[in-house]
Amino acid sequence: MQRILLLMGFVASLVVAVTPVMVVQAQSQDPSNIITLPNPIRCNTATCLISQVVRYILGIIAVLATLMFIWGGVLMLTSGGNSERVKQAKETLAWAAIGIVVIMLSWAIIVTVLRALVRN
Repeated sequence: MQRILLLMGFVASLVVAVTPVMVVQAQSQDPSNIITLPNPIRCNTATCLISQVVRYILGIIAVLATLMFIWGGVLMLTSGGNSERVKQAKETLAWAAIGIVVIMLSWAIIVTVLRALVRN
């Protein structure tokens, strides 16, 4: 349980670190004192912003699932015939594979929903 909470905290801190910050153009009373800043996120709509945030989050989760898949392979290779470690490695590989499939399906669902929202 502590590992899961630690992993969730790590993923949350990564999301906060890579989430683009929106900057609002500041205007004063005098038109010559207008401060303009470039838009760093290159999105003008909410659906574009949501799409980018989801893409970042799913990318981070996909990297973590791939690392878990690699870790399961390392456990399998270093088990030395120990049945408990082989069982743990198989479970890690199975859950990592399930995680990768869930990530792909969630990406497909989100893209479909965002495209439907843009059309309407």
